[in-house]
Amino acid sequence: MTQPDRYAHTKIDCSCGTLHEICVHVDREVPKELRCAPSAPAGFGPGNGRGCRIPSTEQLIELIRRELRDNFQESKRQGFVLIRDH
Repeated sequence: MTQPDRYAHTKIDCSCGTLHEICVHVDREVPKELRCAPSAPAGFGPGNGRGCRIPSTEQLIELIRRELRDNFQESKRQGFVLIRDH
């Protein structure tokens, strides 16, 4: 059974100017401010992917860990984990 408290609301800011929203299943609980909405599907949200390099699942999880380690309070304030592809 999936645990909604382990889905991080993540935005990937691509160098081509697109912003992709995604729910990423991580290996630990995330604060309620960073969780995906219960109705949000896992996987990719809106965006066209034009010129955007989306990391593999393993890379994405590592980038989320790093972002939470380095910018936890800012992520909580924003309500999502921001990953920049530039």
